[in-house]
Amino acid sequence: MKTFTTRGIATSLTTLLFLVIGISGVMMFFRFFDDYVKDLHEILGLVFVAAAILHVIVNFSQMKRYFTQKVFISSTLLVAILSLGFIYSAASSKEEGIDPKRVIIGSVFNAPLNDSLKIMNVDFNKAAVNLQVQGIDIQTGKSIIEIAKKAERSPFDIVRIINK
Repeated sequence: MKTFTTRGIATSLTTLLFLVIGISGVMMFFRFFDDYVKDLHEILGLVFVAAAILHVIVNFSQMKRYFTQKVFISSTLLVAILSLGFIYSAASSKEEGIDPKRVIIGSVFNAPLNDSLKIMNVDFNKAAVNLQVQGIDIQTGKSIIEIAKKAERSPFDIVRIINK
């Protein structure tokens, strides 16, 4: 019977975790089952980093030659430039002031419930029924944020329930 080797474990983990992170990342990008794969993607992403480091350590002697080749150096520069471009873009948009998404979401969450429901194009009675089915009393708060706090739920959960 063959025994497990560190190299085999490192390579297997790196490969399998790469597949899971890659697939879940694509799913999140296209907004397929975002809520179901976000935690999986984040946590296994951290495990993937550890597995990749282990993979490099275990295979370092074979990889040393590869790290000095022009293709690796060129790829490193390309990835670094692209990464810096994304970081710069994100930083410059934050410098411009307020994040419009946060403003809109915060406004809807904190507005009187009737106003929020109008924006979401949801009937008050339908929202009340959907929340009551989940054991949440719509009268407990004047806004989505207040209802969420009293129900000990996320305001995003309340919005999902309202829109069922």
